[in-house]
Amino acid sequence: MKFPIHLCASLLLFPAATSAQEAIAYKAAHILTAAGDPIDKGVLIVQKGKILAVGKAAEVKLPAGTQEVDLGEATLIPGLVDTHSHIGIYSRPGVPANSDGNEMSGPFQPGIRALDAIDPHDPGIRMATAGGVTVANIMPGSGNVIGGQTLYVKLRGDGVEAMRIASDTVLGGLKMANGENPKGYGRRGQAPFTRMKVASLQRDQFVKAREYQKKWQAYKDKVAKGEKAAAPEVDASMEPLVEVLERKRTVHFHSHRSDDIMTAIRISEEFNFELVLQHVTEGYLIADELAKRKIPASLTLIDSPGGKAEVMNLIEENAALLEKAGVLVAINTDDSVTESRFLLRTGSIAVRGGMSEASALKALTINPAKMMHLDNKLGSLVAGRDADFVVLSGAPFSVYTQVLATYIDGVKVFDRANAKDHAYQTGGFALADAKSLPPTYAPAKSPEAAQPVTVSPAKSELNTGTVAIVAGRIHTASGAVINNGVILVDKGVIKAVGPAADVKIPEGVRILTAKEVTPGLIDVHSACGLSGALNISQDQDQDEGSDPNGADLRVLDAFNPNEPLLEFLRREGVTVIHALPGRANVLAGQSGVFRTYAPTAEKAKLKFPAAFLVNLGEVPKSTYKDKGPQTRMGTAALLRTNFTKANNYLAKKAGDEDKRPPRDLKMEGLEPVLKGEIPVYFSAQRADDIGTALRIAEEFKLKPVINLAAEAYLMTDRLASAKVPVVVHPTMQRAGGSMETLNSHLSNAAVLADKNIPITICTAFEGYVPKTRVLRVEMALAMTNGLGADRALKAVTIDAAKLLGIDKEFGSLEVGKRADIVLYDGDPFENTTHVVYTLMDGKVVWDRADYLKLPFARRALPLSTTGGGTCCMGQW
Repeated sequence: MKFPIHLCASLLLFPAATSAQEAIAYKAAHILTAAGDPIDKGVLIVQKGKILAVGKAAEVKLPAGTQEVDLGEATLIPGLVDTHSHIGIYSRPGVPANSDGNEMSGPFQPGIRALDAIDPHDPGIRMATAGGVTVANIMPGSGNVIGGQTLYVKLRGDGVEAMRIASDTVLGGLKMANGENPKGYGRRGQAPFTRMKVASLQRDQFVKAREYQKKWQAYKDKVAKGEKAAAPEVDASMEPLVEVLERKRTVHFHSHRSDDIMTAIRISEEFNFELVLQHVTEGYLIADELAKRKIPASLTLIDSPGGKAEVMNLIEENAALLEKAGVLVAINTDDSVTESRFLLRTGSIAVRGGMSEASALKALTINPAKMMHLDNKLGSLVAGRDADFVVLSGAPFSVYTQVLATYIDGVKVFDRANAKDHAYQTGGFALADAKSLPPTYAPAKSPEAAQPVTVSPAKSELNTGTVAIVAGRIHTASGAVINNGVILVDKGVIKAVGPAADVKIPEGVRILTAKEVTPGLIDVHSACGLSGALNISQDQDQDEGSDPNGADLRVLDAFNPNEPLLEFLRREGVTVIHALPGRANVLAGQSGVFRTYAPTAEKAKLKFPAAFLVNLGEVPKSTYKDKGPQTRMGTAALLRTNFTKANNYLAKKAGDEDKRPPRDLKMEGLEPVLKGEIPVYFSAQRADDIGTALRIAEEFKLKPVINLAAEAYLMTDRLASAKVPVVVHPTMQRAGGSMETLNSHLSNAAVLADKNIPITICTAFEGYVPKTRVLRVEMALAMTNGLGADRALKAVTIDAAKLLGIDKEFGSLEVGKRADIVLYDGDPFENTTHVVYTLMDGKVVWDRADYLKLPFARRALPLSTTGGGTCCMGQW
């Protein structure tokens, strides 16, 4: 009985549900088992929720009556196993009522259980299966020195009992933490204030647990001898600690810094408990110590630095270095630090850092299963294991690949072809009217790899001030892609660009080579330069917390050209940013367009003032507890009041000299806005807030740009008729991280562009981790969710330059334009690709070869730089 699976609009049409007793054979072009070599033209046979057989289709005999499902060119992988997740206890949307991860009534909470707080109907669980996650270790947070008992679950069923999965050897996990997070009790005037006290409290609890254990053992010994004995009192907080001491419960230990990791190891050795390290940001610095003790490491990988000081030494090579040393490595989400639906994309960070794709897949499947003592049940596609598997449209770590279906125990729990399921993968799952959802875009096609180029080494070493760039593929952003092309640069300006056959390279010039080339990337909404790498007040200057009317504020007066994060942007090919104030104030101030490399703000400045920022929605109405605005009505009223005052002020200022009002910097800050000299960026996520922005812009004859715009796809006709450009939020903005982002959608940019609404894509600011997003990554996710390569690249190059009014000099690779050029070692859209050179005005400001010469301990971004930037992370 055969069920052929056809790629119709690139969606797999799966067969109707069949009896759990029947065997089903899934045939696929590729099967990656995580237990052996890849199988091409393979078959996976499933029966009664178990894997019956796996192998080459031509060699595996099908049982009589087996249904055959032909998945065509699809790839099968094991279900992903997440060793560190908070889905269910930090439910979507991210409001206080859904926050159940940290019990902050005391620093040690061994008696609490994630089991008692998990919401099985959290949309985050459905989002996880949409990303291929089938198993998770749901844990309390890291606010406590001992945070409570974790729960191993399969993402199935309607209740937590159905989700629960038992290991044959352990009862589950216990969450512990050290470093910055549990020290937070010091801010409450309660221990611990220091790392010393964190460790002391943990030791004290285990000392007490040992004494408790001894009392019970003495009682049991007497009973065994037939002696009368009174049983000790049961202590619910000691019981799980005794389970840890008896190695029946695994400690999952949150730890970032290498010294903190060693402290965790020291305590585990003192009390002889099983340890799984979580996060392990500086693990590569002590990889040999972990390897010789056979301590596994579950890594939380993020795209960019910024936030807590203890994670300032983040490098992308961490996973590869630990694996090379012999450490068992897993990769987790710490959802929602990274979202479960993007776990495969998170794995690609490890690949970019030097881990093989085969090892990265194991780090998402069999390795975490081993850490949870579940590897005899799941984590690999082997006969006898649970039938937890994922159907992919392509290679696991390619940005072009989509999860098409997810199965748990042989039952399909996610199907991309189902509109309701698809909404959990791309967004809009909370919409009452499913007809409002964007269409399902076909997975983007991966282009053929650009041809490698070679040049004479002697030529490459010469430098006469002129630079020739030879590339297998040049994306000009202004015309057709050029294969096997050349760009000539002289005195910071592009002198020629075209096919190699048409552009002659002068003798003696410096030659740079790359597989692919793009213009310098332009971020139309960044907080870098204002929001520093460290999450401390001394390093944060984007939000003035004294007055919701910040019309007198100017980013020029706070822009730090030596901010470490600017160096990170250059590493990622970003050469121009539009720096905006933060989201706290309704009238936030004047923005500016800056270069990412310059010694002073004046030299970095390309345009100031560039725009004025107005904030709408939930953030500005929540900033001040003792004054307005407290509502969206109050926010709109504050805007109208101040725009009216400014109009009155300007009228008086234009009148008789003796009647002119005294200078008012707030009113003067609004002057270029009301005169139409600069646009107004209205940061608004919800559709009704976008509508308010359009009304106010029309009322006061402003030049509006809609910024962030999570629900813009719900009102395309109105935006199109208003002819208003939209700066689209980061594509991977956390859906449901707040109420106003609940309906965020990966295809937002594509839907708007399809309606011919001018769009660009930004990184914005989220304030937790990461401190800045990677513009190239956000571009790529928009590309593969309907925008396409050409429109996506233009959104962060020439279209961004046009919106900012700098397109005569920037945004495309054309003769006469300034030579901001980015060179890559692969497809610019792939997350595994590196930027090998970034040029600004023809000068190399990032050279990956220099980076690779550094010892690993020095590859993290420094905390201070010259004309650039670096470092760190948030509360994860």
